[in-house]
Amino acid sequence: MHGIARRISNLACLAYARVGHRLAGIDFVARLVSRVGPECTRLLLTRYGALIGPETRFKDGIQIDNASGDQDARDSFENLVIGSRCYVGKGCFFDLPDRIVIEDEAVLSAGVKVLTHADCGDRVMSRYYPRKREPVRIGAGSWIGVDAIVLCGVELGRCCVVAAGSVVNKSFPDYSVVAGSPARLVKTLAQDGEATSADTS
Repeated sequence: MHGIARRISNLACLAYARVGHRLAGIDFVARLVSRVGPECTRLLLTRYGALIGPETRFKDGIQIDNASGDQDARDSFENLVIGSRCYVGKGCFFDLPDRIVIEDEAVLSAGVKVLTHADCGDRVMSRYYPRKREPVRIGAGSWIGVDAIVLCGVELGRCCVVAAGSVVNKSFPDYSVVAGSPARLVKTLAQDGEATSADTS
């Protein structure tokens, strides 16, 4: 009985999204994603273009920005690719003018923000900081700590760890442990589970 009720609820969610999408576009669906439970989150993301692997789990409150309205927006969630057996924590934020790829078994803790562009618009500051748009890739098995920010153009290798609250503005290779704002290499994990400290001299 409980499973039947859940299926009906998911069908109602999809029907509501379909009507809202027809009237107000993908931004309506993005707002709905932020308000529904984990199961409907996955359904909405995949229905409107995201690729999500099996056994990936979501918490609620997922935020999607710039699926439309931006000059490079796709009017869909197709720039979001999440592998299998991933975990996406409560309130994670995805900026979608460019592609975000999260590989298998990666963990995004609560409040993680992934940005694929930086743009102050048609204002005086654009002379100094022109628009930047680049994809982000988070490698398989990586763990991104609570409230960390991953900026456009960053590629994290396999099994990287990003400390809570860090701001990652450059790429790091496999098995890197990084922390700080901007994030710096703290140590490198060995494949046998041991770790070596980074040379900070």
